[in-house]
Amino acid sequence: MEEVKNNAQQPQNGGRRRRKKKHKNGNNQPQTAQAQPLQQPQNKPNASHQNGQKQGKKKQNGQNHQNGQNGQNKQNKQNKQQDDGRKDTYAYTLDGNLYINLTNKCSNGCDFCVRNERASYYGNYLWLKKGDPTIEKVIAQVNGFGDLTRFKEAVFCGFGEPTYKIAEITALCDYFHEKGVKTRLNTNGQGDLINKRSIVPELKGKIDFVNISLNASCAEKYQKICRSQYGESVFEAILEFAKQCNKNGVPCRFSIVDCIGEEEVEACKALAESVRVPLYIRKYIADS
Repeated sequence: MEEVKNNAQQPQNGGRRRRKKKHKNGNNQPQTAQAQPLQQPQNKPNASHQNGQKQGKKKQNGQNHQNGQNGQNKQNKQNKQQDDGRKDTYAYTLDGNLYINLTNKCSNGCDFCVRNERASYYGNYLWLKKGDPTIEKVIAQVNGFGDLTRFKEAVFCGFGEPTYKIAEITALCDYFHEKGVKTRLNTNGQGDLINKRSIVPELKGKIDFVNISLNASCAEKYQKICRSQYGESVFEAILEFAKQCNKNGVPCRFSIVDCIGEEEVEACKALAESVRVPLYIRKYIADS
């Protein structure tokens, strides 16, 4: 903050006034040679003092506000960390499938994502308080569901983008295949950018089916509703990921949410046909 200066000119120590021949009362006695400091009225502090008081008060108020805010943030953090008796959910069941929740990280911030509205999904609390699970922790929860052959698929899909955990995915696919369970990956199609390499060869023979969220018919519209950290260029990367799945014999499809509008749905159909990838239109889940 720029310091406020007092415009009143104070005489310096040692400064002298001109001698006057006469006082105003007519006496011929000379005035003292030493200048006397100007006297400020006692009931009206000078400007420097007032500014100092204001700045001091402002600083104190700022400190009080900051301390209060820090206290509130600390309390909020304690509330979040408070043990509510729930364990992190790495595996859950829905519609005859077994779903695997590996991370809360995501490269998108989609307007319509279910995690924007709640911490749970059909009664399953998917926010991971203790961090991403190890393969062993996932298998331990999976084994709690008994005979896995009763599930149609094991689906890698949670509150985050599964391809952040590509090594865990491929290892768990081997486990599920040994148990006679097919595997599916629900992804935003940005795995190549996330891992800085083509991941499709690693999925071949591991993932039986890939569902790619398309969500829009062009880069500009996609970025507007999905807000990828990679910007508009991500859209071409998603299309390329689908093409690579086809090329490497990994069955895949695009999916969109019906809330994007009828005109946009038709445009997505045309785009999917142009790259020879099937399109699945799913219902928007407003509440669970």
